[in-house]
Amino acid sequence: MGAWLEGNAVVTQNGELVDILRVQTRSPDEKAAIVHITPDGKKGTFDPATGFVDFPGGAKKFAIRFDAQSKLYWSLASIVDQRHRAPNPGSIRNTLALTCSADLQRWAVRSILLYHPDVKNHGFQYVDWLFDNNDIIAACRTAYDDGLGGANNNHDANFLTFHRFRDFRQLTMSDAAPGSSPDQNRQQSSAAQ
Repeated sequence: MGAWLEGNAVVTQNGELVDILRVQTRSPDEKAAIVHITPDGKKGTFDPATGFVDFPGGAKKFAIRFDAQSKLYWSLASIVDQRHRAPNPGSIRNTLALTCSADLQRWAVRSILLYHPDVKNHGFQYVDWLFDNNDIIAACRTAYDDGLGGANNNHDANFLTFHRFRDFRQLTMSDAAPGSSPDQNRQQSSAAQ
């Protein structure tokens, strides 16, 4: 494990304040670190045996928010799809996913929101977002094709894009972005033949 960066102040369902940070790692398995903050806000504690949690997208900056309607924590995170796994997951940003958790410990990918098959020059990252009734609205630092040669790399974005993800609580993998699922790719190539 490397540095812990860009944390999120989150209130747990039992009222405790925690800081959930991205973890820089060379392992393809992404993690987040959960630091417990004392009630007076003056001290943070971390237990290495329980403080690291599996977190899809945990090697890049993410934001976590609690939704009172679903009673779930939600995040938009730049995950690493299985076919793009590599020893440095922090450098892979081509897949933006909607993730959720009931307890901040176990996270599930609900749907792929944005995707491009190229990991070198395409990225969806540093996403900040808000609930807007049944939707999520988001601003995303985006590296993408622009007709002028595109971004220098996936990190040095050439766009700031706005997105509205409608009825986010209902989204599943069947709503995933085109091309993001290997099954979709097989269906598309079969349809093209």
